[in-house]
Amino acid sequence: MKQGRTDRDWAVVAVMAFAAGALLAWALLSKHPPQPRPPISIDWPAWVQAVGSVGAILAAIGIAAHERSVARAEEAKKGDLEMKSRHTRANRALERFQKVIADQLEFARTQQMGNVLPEIHPLPLPDEIKDVERDCFLMGEAGGDFLTVTNSFLEAQSLIRGDMLLKKNERSFIEHLENAQHMSNQALKKIRAPLWKK
Repeated sequence: MKQGRTDRDWAVVAVMAFAAGALLAWALLSKHPPQPRPPISIDWPAWVQAVGSVGAILAAIGIAAHERSVARAEEAKKGDLEMKSRHTRANRALERFQKVIADQLEFARTQQMGNVLPEIHPLPLPDEIKDVERDCFLMGEAGGDFLTVTNSFLEAQSLIRGDMLLKKNERSFIEHLENAQHMSNQALKKIRAPLWKK
């Protein structure tokens, strides 16, 4: 991508414009000593050249400013597209992950009511969730909530021992999963917010 001009470039252009302006002002405003003979005719080609030089300098400044403005606009558009792509991936991944959380929560509540199911396996984080975790620092509060979801889920998984959820761990297991479920709803609202903006 084309790089913008540096501060040094702007300083050179500013000095040239100042010098041209100062020279033009001196030529227009300085008083010449009286001359015994009538003044000679104005040297129009020289004046046209001077005015043209100043015009060229001003045009160069304007073009540089325009190029910089266009580059900033393109960079902002690119950043917006990357952000929306990141939030779209996070939205899809979290929607699917909510189903995993809901299934485990239903199992734990069923077991807590006395209808014991044979076994429960600790689940790892899905790969798509791990991929989103790497970008959480770019998503502000939504990223922080997303990490809280995964941390609560993993805390719940750590309570499963030998493919069994012991009675003493049921309450903590359910609390961690409920927290993950609650935070996933909060995270989804924040993840979707920039996607709804035009």
